[in-house]
This record gives sequence, C-alpha cells and structure tokens, in this order.
Amino acid sequence: MKINLRDIFLKMIPYVLSVAGGLVLFILTKDDVHNPNVTDLINNISASLLSIPLVFLLYDYSNYLVSRRLKKTLADNMVDKISVLLLNLIMIIRQIIGIRGKLTFSKLNNMGDLSVSYIATHLKITSSAMNGLRECRDNLDNLIYHNTNANVLSADEIQSLSVLMREISQLINEHSFRKNRHVAAKYIKNIIGHITDWMDADAFASMHFQQLLGTAITDEKQSVK
Repeated sequence: MKINLRDIFLKMIPYVLSVAGGLVLFILTKDDVHNPNVTDLINNISASLLSIPLVFLLYDYSNYLVSRRLKKTLADNMVDKISVLLLNLIMIIRQIIGIRGKLTFSKLNNMGDLSVSYIATHLKITSSAMNGLRECRDNLDNLIYHNTNANVLSADEIQSLSVLMREISQLINEHSFRKNRHVAAKYIKNIIGHITDWMDADAFASMHFQQLLGTAITDEKQSVK
C-alpha cells in the first residue's frame, strides 16, 4: 500500500494548529493573565483546542474500522455473485459443446485444453443457451457497473471481467449474424480460458468456486433421488 506523505501532512495541519493554539493559550494564561474569570475562560478554550484532535482521531479510526468491515462484506458478496455467474456460464458452455457428466474443478481445468477444431465440431448453440449467454453478459455488466460505486474489485479484476464480457458479446453476435462455427469456437475457448485464469489469479475465489461447485453437485444428487 503506497503512503502519500503529502496527504498525511495536509491532514495533520488542522490537528497541529489546534494543539499549538491550545498550548499557546495555556501558556499565556499561566504567565500573563491574572484575572481568575478570564483565566478560567481561556483554560476552557485551551482544553477544548487540545481535545479536538483526540476526538477527530478517534472518529477517523472508528470510521476506518467500519469502512473496512463494510468493504470486506461487499467484497465477499461480490465474490459470491461472480462465482455463481461463472458457474452458470461454464455450465452453458458445457451444454453448447456437448460435454456430459458431473462438473469438477479438474474437469473445468481440462476444458482449457480443448482445441478450437474440437469445439467447432461439437458446437450446438440452442435458443436456450443463447438466452443463458445473454443473461450472463447482462449480469456481468451489472456487476462491473455496481463496482464503480462499491470499489471492491481491483483494476486488473475489472479488466479481466470486462474482457470476459466482451468475449461473450462477440460469441452472441457471431452466432446471431455470421454463424461461423470456427470463429464462435475461438470465442468459446477464450471464455473458458478467462474463467480458468480468474480462478488461478485469485486463491479465495478459486476455493469459493470449488465449494459452490460441491454444493451444486450435492443438489444434483439429491434431485436425482
């Protein structure tokens, strides 16, 4: 974390002036003012000036703790939403290229090794899959937009999600207008690569995704029963 000395110095100026003013008034009262009433008044003002920095420092520290706790909550919530979105997206991709069986984290990593020619050969984008892709793109766009207010994702994370959203949009446009299977397969491979890169770059997100995936598999077993 980079510390800006100039900002720290500017924030300290009011506190330093308040303490200096309190000390000056106290010294003047002690040596030069002999009227008890005036002395009491100046002492009260001096005490107030000396206490102001302490009050504001305590306020700033408590506000910092609350803000940090809130930001952590928002960050955890954002990770949850992104993990759910990526899980839904990868399930749609599996449906599009005809991959069957249970999804595990190792199988997700193995999907990154699929060739463009293999994906193009097995490519089948139904209207249901297309609707799912549009929903994932819109939800991803909303997450990126809301992060501008919450500011819980880093610039690299925003960049990664933005590139993923662009790949989804290009896949949708390719299927809707040109229908070139090879080009569409490239976009799908890129989407899979972005998802696995996201997991590799964030250990916490990767662990949460695995937990979410385990829950999904458990729910699937229960639904079969």
